[in-house]
Amino acid sequence: MKSGKDQEKENELVQSFLFVRQSIGIIGFALPITLLLSTIFGVQMKTSISGFYYTQMGDVLVGSLCAIGVFLLSYKGYQPKPDEQLSDKIIARVAGTSAIGVALFPVGAITPLTTGFTFHNPLIHYIFAAVFFASLAVFSIFLFTKGDRTPEGKIIWTYRNINFVACGLVIVLAIVALTIYFVQPEKQSARDHNNYLFWWETLGVLAFAISWLAKGKTLTGIGRMWGRLATRVSR
Repeated sequence: MKSGKDQEKENELVQSFLFVRQSIGIIGFALPITLLLSTIFGVQMKTSISGFYYTQMGDVLVGSLCAIGVFLLSYKGYQPKPDEQLSDKIIARVAGTSAIGVALFPVGAITPLTTGFTFHNPLIHYIFAAVFFASLAVFSIFLFTKGDRTPEGKIIWTYRNINFVACGLVIVLAIVALTIYFVQPEKQSARDHNNYLFWWETLGVLAFAISWLAKGKTLTGIGRMWGRLATRVSR
């Protein structure tokens, strides 16, 4: 069985893999920033990213989540080893389905597509969101680090792996912060005043985006571009 790094170098579809990774990262990075910038132009600020569903930015939110979901569903990643339980393909399917679930079952009013009946139960939305964030953390910490590991499977602490693990830990921290919000209902009003959910969700989404951009080698390309520019300016 070839290592993840060898597969990445030799796979004839590597450019497609990079495109999918870059697309996921770009959309993820742009979403919270676009929502935040929209408040400058009259869109009402919401206490969470999901809350923008009920503003003029609702289509942007749903479209972005569905696009991320579709890209994740099409993502294959590394070929799993025979004894491997957590494969890129399986986690991508879970994350992709969850992203689309977050979009189709908005917080507050949920309308099942089969019945058209609307009822107020945010639990389904929150379950999809929790699974989505958890899947992203698994990608960053356990799956993206496969590219640089010892034959025994131990992580080699390259700059890329440090970045992946750091992003994954930030996502985990965001999950913990969001959990604290829901288990302390008596403090929710004060936290809503400071847009607690929005900022923690944004931090988690940006960490996820940076991780995927790094895996898609976008950050490497930007670094090389700035390096060439700096060299030209210094001449």
